[in-house]
Amino acid sequence: MKRPEQIRAALIALLIVAAVLSVVGNKMNQPWIGWISFVAFLCAVALYFDWRRRLRAGRRGKVFAQEAKTRKARTRSDK
Repeated sequence: MKRPEQIRAALIALLIVAAVLSVVGNKMNQPWIGWISFVAFLCAVALYFDWRRRLRAGRRGKVFAQEAKTRKARTRSDK
């Protein structure tokens, strides 16, 4: 299972590939290269949603409340 950082790097690389393919397709006047760049862009969009889902799932597992981090058996200074 990939970590969100790895998915983010792949997402950025895929967006760069899609942009380069789009420019090359337009310069060479080849519409099929443009379609390949569009497919790469759609894959990047799907990867983006997967990246966001994994980030959300990772944040759900963290504990933010200070009381939840402390042990209940410890005495506090106000007791």
